[in-house]
Formats: sequence, C-alpha cells, structure tokens
Amino acid sequence: MSAEPGGQLVEKANFGLHDVVVKTLRAELGDRKARIADLGAGSGAWAGRLMAEGHTLYPVERDRASFALTTVDPIVADLDEPFAHLVPSGLDAVTALEIIEHLENPRHLLREARKLLAPNGFLIVTTPNIECVPARLRFLAAGQLRGFDRDPKFNDLTHITPIQTYLFEKMAASTGFQIVHHGFNRPDAANSKSVVRFVSALVAPFMRGIKGGDNHIFVLRPDAAASK
Repeated sequence: MSAEPGGQLVEKANFGLHDVVVKTLRAELGDRKARIADLGAGSGAWAGRLMAEGHTLYPVERDRASFALTTVDPIVADLDEPFAHLVPSGLDAVTALEIIEHLENPRHLLREARKLLAPNGFLIVTTPNIECVPARLRFLAAGQLRGFDRDPKFNDLTHITPIQTYLFEKMAASTGFQIVHHGFNRPDAANSKSVVRFVSALVAPFMRGIKGGDNHIFVLRPDAAASK
C-alpha cells in the first residue's frame, strides 16, 4: 500500500476531510479516550490517526490485503452483510468515512452500527455532497450526479448509493438515530475545475437549500425513544 515519506499512510479522502472529522470527534468526546470502530477502514490511515491520539480502535475492512496499518489487526467483514456480531459492542463512537456511498443498503449499515454503540455513543458518517453548487451545475449541464457520473473522469465507479440530506434524515429516524450535527469538509466545494468554481461562486447566492462543501459530515446519536 502506498505511503507518504516517513511511512505515514496516504489518506484517500478529499484533502482536509480527516482534519475536520478529528475536530468533530473531539467536540463530541472532549478529552475522553474512546473505544471506536472504524467501518470501511481502507488502508488504516484514519484508524492510525485516531490511535495516535490515544483511542482504542476496531478497524473493520472487507479487503484484508488493502489494510496496511501494522499496529492493529482489522476485523474482516462485508458491510453489506451482518457484521455487528464480529465487533465489540458498547462503543463510544463508530466512524464510517466515505463508505456508505459504496454500499447496497445504507440502512443496513446504520442498523448494524447502532448495535455497536453505548447508549451515549455516536456515529459519524461522511459522504460525497451531491447538493453542493458544483454538483447542481453538473446535474443541470449533464443530468449526472457529481461523484456518481457515468464518466470515470468525474466518478469513482464503486460509488453506487448517493446520499441526499432530507432522505438521510428519514433514513436515520427509521433506524433509531437522531442527527445531532451536520457539517461539511469546507464551507464551499473545491474539488472542481477552476471555471466551475468561478461559476459556482457567481450563482451560489441565488440558490436555496443546503449547499456546503465536497463532503457531508453527519453526527448521529441513538434515539432513546426508538427501539433497537
């Protein structure tokens, strides 16, 4: 697996996303050291970063060969199948960074993640933002969703499940969660050509609804009134 100079694992997420999620995690945990499951751990870059902060990590990854972190063994599981029974429960947090859009059934991920959490635990989900201004322009021009395009130049072809905020709110409620925070990797989307960014800046003030950056960041907590 590729690594940066000095042996640090390469983060495959959009630039800066992990930094914002770390701040989000700290806001939820305070100074506590937590037990955390990382769903869709990939190379282990995110898990390694959290372990460096003193947290106990349970990385879950389908492809054992892709996991390059040597300080912890991954739990090998397919997130489209039942996996909660393989992971310790009563966790302080579960993270699912840039994975839900790769899954056949996002509700299944939420239900299984909820089984892992302590009553006061929380889940962080990040996913490409199909509501940002460049995404709306992409759909207007080509009828394609940004990040879910037919053209591989504009898409990761393993993206199969776009997440839209209103529908995700309904999804969270139906699986026993409340969304307690909704943020973005940055205020405005940047992962576009300069001409798209320029046009986006011009038209953004005239657009209504959620816009934000390249990635959604959702924090969900179990709804005590909902049964598991």
